[in-house]
Amino acid sequence: MRLITTIIVVLLVSGCSSLQHVQMPPEQLQQEISVGTLIEVGDTVRITTANGERHKFTVTAVTADHISGKNKEIAIADIISVETKEFSSGKTTALAGGAYLIYVLLAAVAAAATVGF
Repeated sequence: MRLITTIIVVLLVSGCSSLQHVQMPPEQLQQEISVGTLIEVGDTVRITTANGERHKFTVTAVTADHISGKNKEIAIADIISVETKEFSSGKTTALAGGAYLIYVLLAAVAAAATVGF
């Protein structure tokens, strides 16, 4: 039972998030990134460049000309599409409800097993 509780707590703490496409034309994306209003250090992003390459990484630096991650540096002028990782409260609530239901059911089964059903 302790293992199940630990698993539930880890799931709830991690929460749910997903990559959300930023709906802007490439020129506006590039401007927003350059001035630091769209992407910040620590963000997880998926970037598509003009040559069609996709890069997913956690941002370590943003300058007026480049965005960097571990072993990656992308020229902002080459970016045509951005997806950013966003927290989803609805998914987290559903996960918490499902986890709680499983916990209650397992507790009931354990209680029934000790009573002798």
